[in-house]
Amino acid sequence: MDKIKAAVIYLASGNSKRFGQENKLLQMIGTKPMYRYGLDRLIDLCKEHEEFEIIVVTQYQEIMKQTQYDPITTVFCPESKYGISWSIKAGIKVAKDAEFYTFFVADQPNMKRETIERFLSFMADESCELGCVRTEENLGNPVWFSKKEKRELGSLTKDQGGKKILKKHIENARFFKVLEETELCDIDYPKEMQAMLAKRGKSS
Repeated sequence: MDKIKAAVIYLASGNSKRFGQENKLLQMIGTKPMYRYGLDRLIDLCKEHEEFEIIVVTQYQEIMKQTQYDPITTVFCPESKYGISWSIKAGIKVAKDAEFYTFFVADQPNMKRETIERFLSFMADESCELGCVRTEENLGNPVWFSKKEKRELGSLTKDQGGKKILKKHIENARFFKVLEETELCDIDYPKEMQAMLAKRGKSS
């Protein structure tokens, strides 16, 4: 990887409305809560790549407490309850000197460390202006932006996410193809959590 400066902004701040009364990010999968899977892989990866700084944005005190000793910057953003745009802007505000921003979501526990590393390497080595992972048919998370898009990212409102900007400038976007679609699956409903746990149980 080239020695660029990039902020890895980990969005652990959703309202989990579709999941019901419980906070899905804190739901246990095996020995740890859902949000820790992606975060732990990023922490492990970034130990080898000092050009990446991890910034976790959350509206949950429990996640603030659980991550206080991790080698990351954690941002408390109670406004995240109004939509993902608040979380995006909170992360960017802390990433003052970053040349690039990449946004990961905390409800994709199946994304492999190898996939994360290859995606970051691809985007960083090419100094991509913007891009994301994709399958044959769909665009997915994580998403990548250069600081050229900082103003547009700051103009997002309510529950508008970064893909609004990516689609607006799709002709300049680069894509990293992920072959296993399950890696990009996010957990929104209890039945999706149950299906994933059942599958993990069969494979163990």
